[in-house]
Amino acid sequence: MIRKYIAFFSLFLLLTPVAYAEGNIIFSVPQKDYYFLVGEQAYIPLNITNSGNNDINGILGYTITQEINSGSVHFSSSNSKSTSLQVNKGNSTVNLGFGSSDKPETLNVSLNFNYDDNGSKVVNLGDIAIHFVENESDKQNQANPMQSSSQEASSTQQTTDPFAQQEQQITQQEQQMQQMMQQMANQQSSAQTPQQAAQNNQPDQDTSALKDQMQKQVQQQQETQQQFQKQIAINQDFQKANQKLSDLGYNLTSMNANPSSNNTGTFTASYDKQNGDKASIQGEMNNGTMKSLQTDTAEDKQKMRNLLSQNKDFQKYQKQLQDDGFNEVNSTFSQENNTTALQIQYENAKNETAQINARFENGSVEHVELVREQERNLYPIYLIGILIALVLAYLVYNKYSGKKGQNTLVEEKIPLQEENCDFREEAGKLVEKSISLYEEKQFKEAYGTAAQALRLYLSYKYGLKKEVTNSELINYLKNKGVEYEKFDRCLQLSSLVEFAKHMPDDGEFEEMIEIIKNAMEDENDYTD
Repeated sequence: MIRKYIAFFSLFLLLTPVAYAEGNIIFSVPQKDYYFLVGEQAYIPLNITNSGNNDINGILGYTITQEINSGSVHFSSSNSKSTSLQVNKGNSTVNLGFGSSDKPETLNVSLNFNYDDNGSKVVNLGDIAIHFVENESDKQNQANPMQSSSQEASSTQQTTDPFAQQEQQITQQEQQMQQMMQQMANQQSSAQTPQQAAQNNQPDQDTSALKDQMQKQVQQQQETQQQFQKQIAINQDFQKANQKLSDLGYNLTSMNANPSSNNTGTFTASYDKQNGDKASIQGEMNNGTMKSLQTDTAEDKQKMRNLLSQNKDFQKYQKQLQDDGFNEVNSTFSQENNTTALQIQYENAKNETAQINARFENGSVEHVELVREQERNLYPIYLIGILIALVLAYLVYNKYSGKKGQNTLVEEKIPLQEENCDFREEAGKLVEKSISLYEEKQFKEAYGTAAQALRLYLSYKYGLKKEVTNSELINYLKNKGVEYEKFDRCLQLSSLVEFAKHMPDDGEFEEMIEIIKNAMEDENDYTD
């Protein structure tokens, strides 16, 4: 199975215009090969000279090619994207960001800028290599300038137009898929007897049909993705929001788009500053019209935290927690229209948790509350108290109603014991429900239901046998010595999607469901 890469490489723009004189457009970079450590952000400065008398608007396209190895199968994967770009007259610098990698690898990058200036023109700059290495000593950065100037697009359109490139890459990926499937088929046939090979002749024909179907699906998905991203790039609302973040010093690092058609879907654009601050633009487009667009910046969050710190209720609650040995461990912002919710999580040395919830409306603090761990567990306590009272009442009744009543009590306990054994079945039903919700594009509900299934299963499997919060469950698993990391990732991912801090992703959701199902199928671990 081809490994799914964690790192997502994309392009971001940060224009820093300077003055100059008259002519065509020239792209240049100081080096041909760039070296970065694994986990380090890759930045490449692209120098642009526009010697004309006017600013030029066009489409900047780029292609990133990765070499991928999976066992005995080797192939390359190309990713092409494009975005609108205004080249100011004179000299300017565009900072290109290609994210980071969690392992050593090499990316090959090619750039092209298509524009119209008394005819279609293009600037083509390729063969830029980005090397991610493990040790500082492996870096071999050396000055090796590369430069390219604008040409008439008529003679180079076939190879420089980003849409033509996309078609070429689809063809290349189809060929690579054929090679990969042929390698897999050869590996299987080499281990078969003549009789098995004869029996498997018909499945080979079925594999060919499946290959054709996969190729069509890949092509359709790539075309839809490219068209949707183009719709985002040319949308005026997005361009204004992007320019606002650029003016604040943010650089676009990734675009996570989830289209349902070429002009309808949701997206999240992620931004970084060189000091580590982060920002994002989340939006929803319907038939080419931007239905919602929310900008979230580190500056906005800091303003809200400063505003909250002046609130008397918050000051009182925070002092109570500090006096009780609690420290802040995490905070989560979520936004809907003009309302922003802030959840600040606290924890003490005993692994007890607490939370301060705040709600902001139109730039002011509207509500602040403190929720402690014991307060979240009041319902189970009340329920236990009621059950104890009922049991005592029942025992008193049995004392005066004879042996028949005692037999009835035993009979009533048996169904409860049987119900306790059904937690796997109930969790399984919730998993199937979450899959159905996801297919119906009810993403928040799908992630929430999947998390509920995981909490239910783990709570009963390891002896808690009650509804708990994410943090309570993870702390309990830690104390039990259970490998909790993958479960913690699932629960955190679910919370991020539910609070609109992370866009749904098919691959991530499938991985989360697979983790839950694998945990439920593992019968080797004990159950208290």
